[in-house]
Amino acid sequence: MHRHQSCLPTSLFRRASRLVPALMLGGLLGGCLATVNTAVNDMGQSLSDAVAPKITFLLPPKNADAGSLRSVLILSDGNEVSAHIAMDLESAMSKLRIAERPFYSKVQMGGRIGGVPSDAQLADLAAKAGAEALVLVTGGVSEVRTANSTEERSTCAVQTKFLKACPKEQVRSTRVTCTDTRGLAAARIKVFRSSDKRSVFTDSVGGESAQRLCSDETNVARVDPKQLTANAVQNTGANVMRVLAPSYELRPLDLMSADAGLPAAQRKDFDAAVKFAEAKRMDEACRRFEELYLDHKESPALTFNNAFCAEVRGDLLRASQGYRRASELINAPNSQIDRRIAVTEKAIRENPVAFMPADLAGAQLSKAPAIKGDGRRVALVIGNARYQRSALVNPVNDARLVGDKLTRIGFDVLTLENVDSARFATATRDFAKRAKGADIALFYYAGHAIQADGENFLMPVDNAKMRSIDDVRDQGSVQLADIVAQLEVAAPAVKLLIIDACRDNPLPATSRSLAGGGLADIKQVPQGGLIAFATSPGSTAEDGTARNSVFSKHFAAQLSVPNQNIEQVFKKVREAVKAETKNKQVPMEKSDLIGDVFLVRAK
Repeated sequence: MHRHQSCLPTSLFRRASRLVPALMLGGLLGGCLATVNTAVNDMGQSLSDAVAPKITFLLPPKNADAGSLRSVLILSDGNEVSAHIAMDLESAMSKLRIAERPFYSKVQMGGRIGGVPSDAQLADLAAKAGAEALVLVTGGVSEVRTANSTEERSTCAVQTKFLKACPKEQVRSTRVTCTDTRGLAAARIKVFRSSDKRSVFTDSVGGESAQRLCSDETNVARVDPKQLTANAVQNTGANVMRVLAPSYELRPLDLMSADAGLPAAQRKDFDAAVKFAEAKRMDEACRRFEELYLDHKESPALTFNNAFCAEVRGDLLRASQGYRRASELINAPNSQIDRRIAVTEKAIRENPVAFMPADLAGAQLSKAPAIKGDGRRVALVIGNARYQRSALVNPVNDARLVGDKLTRIGFDVLTLENVDSARFATATRDFAKRAKGADIALFYYAGHAIQADGENFLMPVDNAKMRSIDDVRDQGSVQLADIVAQLEVAAPAVKLLIIDACRDNPLPATSRSLAGGGLADIKQVPQGGLIAFATSPGSTAEDGTARNSVFSKHFAAQLSVPNQNIEQVFKKVREAVKAETKNKQVPMEKSDLIGDVFLVRAK
């Protein structure tokens, strides 16, 4: 009797799709017509995956704070499992230390300790080792579990040709017993940062290894419980590394073909970029896509491919936003775009602080001024318009206009549109991470913002349930003072915050603290920074009916004017806005800048 399933499962269908053309599969499936629709959907992706070259994706660490630490001391308790996990960590970190792009500068195994050390003891140990961080592995456990089950197997009583469905009258069903054996391991992981003497990650991390053995299977190795537990311990170490450091994974290239909206003159450049990508030269491919995109931002293919480049680099927020913009441009169902949105947004949910490696940040233009930073100029641009309550007209257009201007003068810009509460805090934390040590860090926001008890809150688009000051604080609004504080810690040489959000309060006036219009006066300007508002404290600025707000239109126009310092930029903006609004709207700014800051210098 020959085992053969009466209907091809999806997994076999996928394997088969790599061997025969799609048109042949329909005739070979015979009696499996009930599953064809599902399988065909999978087949298309399987074929593309099989043909597409595999390229290297950067996967962000699951803890951004732990992922920023480069000098590490590893300790474990007297537990054997803990010690093995610690040794696996030391081995994996050492590989990253000597990799082509080194991640760790120092990795040191500190041996075993007794008891549970206090934070003061950990700080002392880290200081003696000269390490930024101490990774403590404790409470390691491992075990083997088994579970029995039965399952129905379909076999064919006659020999059939390859991929030929078994005749229905020859199908035989048998029930077999199976045993699942799982090796499990886990340990308590604590990452202690020596600079501020606090834990940045504390949690239990586990791993497992499994083997399934059924009664009708022959020539299958018997289950080795010791090997299963050893594999589980090793997998635990690998899972810890995913928390602490970025990793790399080979995945299929998934670029979009050129769309009809791309001018014929640029098709040659687009096709050349695709060729570089197919040759696994993603650095050059992405550079070319980005250059084309600057002048063709309405092209769905260029928007999608730039988002894919961001995903390859591990910049998940930028990737997700780009895919959503591509979907908006196509304005029709598209399985390729939907697939990438699902992948990136799942990764963001699992990794709430997106990771942007500094060495992949945008380069500064040669004509930009020299400031005492590391040469980078980074920007986060947010435009919120599609509010559940009191939608606005211009903020998304304003964000696109300002983001484009900043990109053209040498900023590494992340432009986000219609950010909800789940993304807002993540985006600002990610920006602070990218801003660490930069020449200039610029934050621009257009959308609703309100003052509550003298504090300014920037509002996410999911504001339907906000009624009171507590709702404003608890349902995802971001306090402007928190962004200032994050930038103070990141310490870029120059901090610029531009808020085009002094519009009327969109919430019911159920509280005196929410009843007023406009924003509160800023209490503290960041050291070496400037904060600019579209209008003066307590006043409101209209969203307007034109494509852009009055403030953002004039601000964008002044950005590329060479040889004027940032204070001169805002003086020109104030003059233009006052003239256009007949003195109804008066932009203002507060500065703690020392010396002149120029965004563009003429050669």
